[in-house]
Amino acid sequence: MYTIMPAYTLHIKGMVCPRCISTVQQELTAAGLQVSHVELGSAIIQSATPPDLNVIAATLEPLGFSLLENKNQQLVKQVKEAVTYIYSGEFDFPPQFRFSKWVAEKLSRSYDILSAVFSAAEDTTLEKYILAYRVEKVKELLIYTPATLADIAFRLGFSSEAHLSRQFKALTGLTPSYFIKIRKERAGRNTNYPFQKV
Repeated sequence: MYTIMPAYTLHIKGMVCPRCISTVQQELTAAGLQVSHVELGSAIIQSATPPDLNVIAATLEPLGFSLLENKNQQLVKQVKEAVTYIYSGEFDFPPQFRFSKWVAEKLSRSYDILSAVFSAAEDTTLEKYILAYRVEKVKELLIYTPATLADIAFRLGFSSEAHLSRQFKALTGLTPSYFIKIRKERAGRNTNYPFQKV
C-alpha cells in the first residue's frame, strides 16, 4: 500500500533569484531530503518524521540563506521558555497558581490554542511535556543538590510531597528515593562533593 509522506514547508530568507531556487533544491537534495517544490522564500519537503531544522539551517547558512521560524514554531518556542522559567526551581508560586492561566496571559493567546499548536508541533500534549520536564528537574535536584523531597515539591509547584512521588513513579517507574540513593553514593565516592558535611 502506497502512503503519502507528510509535507513540511520551510520558510527561507535570502532567496532573491531563480538561481537561488535551483541552489536550495540541490543542497537540500544533497542533504538527503525529499524536496517536492521550491520557490522564492520557501521549500516543501516530504518526510515521515519532522525534519531536523538545525541540520537544514547548517546546510543553507554557508550559502547565505537562513531559515525563518513560522508563527507556530515561534509560539512553541515561547511556551517551552515559559515552562523552563516557571519550573526552574526558583519561581515563587503564588496561591492558586495555574500554568494554563499564566501562560495564556503572558503570550496573549488562549490556552486551548497554545495547547493545540504545541501538540501538533511536538507530537505530545503540553501537559505531558510539562510533567516530563518537572520530573527531569526533580531528578536533577535530588541528585545534585541537598534539597529534600518536600522542598523540591514546593519549588516545582506540586501540591504535596505525596503528589510529586505519585507523578514521579507513574512516569519513571522509579521512586524518588532511588535518586536520593544515587546522591548518597556520589557523596561517598567523592570527598570533594559540594554537599557533603565536613
